[in-house]
Amino acid sequence: MNSAAAAPQFVHESEAQRQFARVRLPAKLLVNLDGHTGKFAIDDISAGGFSAQTGSESLRRGQLYNGRLVFKVDGFDLAMEVSFVPRVMDPERGRCGCEFQNLGAQEVSTLRYLITSFLSGELVSAGDVLNTLSRENFTRARKGKGSQDLGLLGRIRATAASLVFMLVGMVAVGYVGYQLWQIYFVTHAESAMVASEQVPVSVPKDAKVTTLVKAGEPVKAGQAIATFDAPMLAYVNDLVGEGTYTVDQIEKLLGQRVRGTLTSPCDCKVMSLLPANEQYMSKGEQLAVLAPADASAHVIARFSFENANKLEEGQSVTLRLPGGETRSGTITSLYVDSERPNQPGNAISAQIESDKPLPMTAIGRPIGVTLDHIQSPALDGLSTRISGLF
Repeated sequence: MNSAAAAPQFVHESEAQRQFARVRLPAKLLVNLDGHTGKFAIDDISAGGFSAQTGSESLRRGQLYNGRLVFKVDGFDLAMEVSFVPRVMDPERGRCGCEFQNLGAQEVSTLRYLITSFLSGELVSAGDVLNTLSRENFTRARKGKGSQDLGLLGRIRATAASLVFMLVGMVAVGYVGYQLWQIYFVTHAESAMVASEQVPVSVPKDAKVTTLVKAGEPVKAGQAIATFDAPMLAYVNDLVGEGTYTVDQIEKLLGQRVRGTLTSPCDCKVMSLLPANEQYMSKGEQLAVLAPADASAHVIARFSFENANKLEEGQSVTLRLPGGETRSGTITSLYVDSERPNQPGNAISAQIESDKPLPMTAIGRPIGVTLDHIQSPALDGLSTRISGLF
């Protein structure tokens, strides 16, 4: 058996010194040398470089050359543009070792396919080459481990960002849970206000009115609240009706005016007042609303009729005063809010007494009323704190 014929067609390379296996592929190199094209036979080739038989021609070590590798594939020439740099020169054998520079993805794929097919003994066909060039032969580089590539400042930023996202997620979950609780386990009053015993003060006649106090001030019984200046004409109809005055007397009365004072009927607090300074007001128009000093404030709340089966006298409710303060209260009475007597209505009104006295300053102001169907001090406190957040 001929040992030369049995010799392998590739050169073994040590893994400690070389990265690519070299094979003896039938190919030639075409390169431009000082105005003429040099043609050299390829001795062996790998994915990292090649060696060529340059003969008497010499290539400069370390210089970048642009050339063309031509392979014989399936009866035709396959040309591949390459850039290379001579690294090893052997003048005695006329051999030059070159290293590839800046090979593109297609060039690398073609070389790998040719070398792999040659080593495995497969036939190289034009269709396989075209298929290799048309497909994606490289995968994207994997992202490095974030914590390993980050410095101390990067790790601190990453930790802070993670904590912020976790906090935002917890707040979002808490908000959704709170809204679900409010929908399924809490009944809200449509409207509510703080009320008490009230004494209205009205203008007795058509007159010009001037107020003497301000809203929120305490007044004593008999204290002047306002003065009025009415023309005697406002009293003519009553006088004529009695039939005791002549025409001359009535004409004299028309030029006269009646001045008077409106006083407080009790020791009260002025809850509301229409400020006036010589302002004309009609007879019966409400000027002020007073609340007795010994009166207690309570809450009147209006609930939807759909919640009638959820309301009972004696139930505990939560009152939210203006400003965010909360107090507990108890429903003392329930009645249907109807526009006409003895006719069904579309709402239910509830009178609620606060467990702690409500401030008189809150009378006439709106107030929030909620009814928790699951009565628990712990849950009530938690619901109050969460509602304060949102």
